[in-house]
Amino acid sequence: MTSEKRLREMPGAMVKWYDFEKGSRIAVVVHECGNSLLIAKALEEEREGVERILLDRVEGAKCHEEDKEIYDVIIAADVLEYTQNIPGLLKRLRAMLKPDGKLLLATDNRLGIRYFCGDQDLFTGKNYDGIENYKHLLPWERKAMNGKAYSKAELTRFLETAGFGRHRFFSVFPRISNPQILLAEDYEPNEALDIRVFPEYNNPDTVFLFEEELYPSLMENQLLHPMANGFFIECPLSSCYTQVNQVTLSGERGKENAMATVIRGDGLVEKRALYPEGRIKLERLLENHEYLSAHGVRMIDMELKEDSLVMPYVPGIPATDYFRNLLKLNQEFFLSRLDAFWDIVLGSGTPASFDEIDWERFEPGGEKEKMDSRDQDKWKRIASGPEKEDLGVILKRGYLDLVSLNCFYFEGEFVFYDQELYLENVPAKAIMFRTVEFIYKFHDYLDGIFPREMLFERYGLVKYRDLYGKFISAFLNELRRDDDLSNYVQKGRRKYETVLKNRGRMNYSEEEYTMIFKDIFRHMKGRRLYLFGSGKYAQKFRERYEKVYPVTGYLDNDKSRWGTQVDGVLVSAPVILKEMAPKEYKVIVCIRDCMPVVKQLREMGIGNFSVYNPDADEAFVS
Repeated sequence: MTSEKRLREMPGAMVKWYDFEKGSRIAVVVHECGNSLLIAKALEEEREGVERILLDRVEGAKCHEEDKEIYDVIIAADVLEYTQNIPGLLKRLRAMLKPDGKLLLATDNRLGIRYFCGDQDLFTGKNYDGIENYKHLLPWERKAMNGKAYSKAELTRFLETAGFGRHRFFSVFPRISNPQILLAEDYEPNEALDIRVFPEYNNPDTVFLFEEELYPSLMENQLLHPMANGFFIECPLSSCYTQVNQVTLSGERGKENAMATVIRGDGLVEKRALYPEGRIKLERLLENHEYLSAHGVRMIDMELKEDSLVMPYVPGIPATDYFRNLLKLNQEFFLSRLDAFWDIVLGSGTPASFDEIDWERFEPGGEKEKMDSRDQDKWKRIASGPEKEDLGVILKRGYLDLVSLNCFYFEGEFVFYDQELYLENVPAKAIMFRTVEFIYKFHDYLDGIFPREMLFERYGLVKYRDLYGKFISAFLNELRRDDDLSNYVQKGRRKYETVLKNRGRMNYSEEEYTMIFKDIFRHMKGRRLYLFGSGKYAQKFRERYEKVYPVTGYLDNDKSRWGTQVDGVLVSAPVILKEMAPKEYKVIVCIRDCMPVVKQLREMGIGNFSVYNPDADEAFVS
């Protein structure tokens, strides 16, 4: 399947999970902007009689007599943003519904957390316009807008004004064009969202906060729903709401792999295929479940019914949270429980005999590398020598999702779920490596309590960690098929380095930032140059710029280095700057963790300094 086709299918996931009663007459409001047309097509593929209603037809026009009370369901997804009179539109749509009909809405939220993290408004292309309710737009900017987003309170007011007194909001993340999770407003999820949602943005280059790290605090302070990135709203006139509390979607993975995991209010969980092509995926899930169960892994009971895998809702503690809490409270018991988890991983499949493994194809993605390698028999040699003990158990079928992310701690046991696929001949240590990383992900402070490196040592994960990373990458690529969507991912998902850079820039005025981090040789002419730091960064600086800017001396906070020389240049205490006039010197900080030194120089009253980053673009040499 082409990436373009997969992109066109993503918005349809918003409604494909919903249970429409058989024989329902369904209409979809469509508009040339947004994704409403794609949503209509997604429904038309699987249902006969789905009708389209042009937004222009119902916007600003009275409901004709022949249009009254004819539809069981009307869907208006990604269209409210493009109408000038939302209450009027909603009143006309209400008149077109049967007395027991439903209106389903999906819309952006102008107060979405992604906008507070620095994303640009969808309709203006600028930061904070939606958050400020578009109050500070210039006349020509307001005229150029083809739509606008609304908040939860505004949408509620519109609905109630139009006669929809019954409404239930679902919060949508990361955005309505690619919904990954929907949460009912009256439901609190039993798992952390930070490792389930992959944030997406209109412009990731302006983002300065890690959105997913904010979810726990938002939830704890009852802000998650008002600050959702979008909403799916169910508005029944008289019938009951859908008995659904949470929906996890993978609509971006293509028809064969697109799934919806639906947590229902009756104590059941369903895993549904979004397309008929996904039926085989459900059968594989069931087969994997049976394989792991046969090897002693406790799995959540499941049964294949028509196009769904049905299982009970397990009210246990997510294993990742369980391990984090233990690590903070009782490290000894934490290790004993993690050892028990490791035993489950080791016994989760049949070990492969080293004699039957094709070692030349063992390393994922290694075939191309080995064509130019002088050591093509690396893994074969290791497997036949004393180092094979470091490789440990190789599982014929390695389930790299057999990790704490897909596990509950329930009734004193670890209970697993969602094992969609496996790779052949996988080191069991790769699975354990992934679990350790999940425990510490977004919780780096845990390293100060019990460093993860100690766990890597305990389970023998240090020596071949690069190999484990390749197995994990190969697995995730097979699971998510992100390679096929590389352009989409690059365009919509932020980079770690970009966030840090944007945050760093916010600590300074524009002029300060330019002088300290960009034009680092400003105010250099005729002055003595001192490098703060005498390590690798300083050495790289001298290798690159020594001929143009010779170094007078080093500055270092380490007393043991004062009075010594590095490559013939004296190392001194920073206090020597106090003995000189400010116009006599320039300081360039050559330390990776530069912020403490920047603070130190400011407290000393030193103004003429810059920071050298060897990984940044080439500094301007005047």
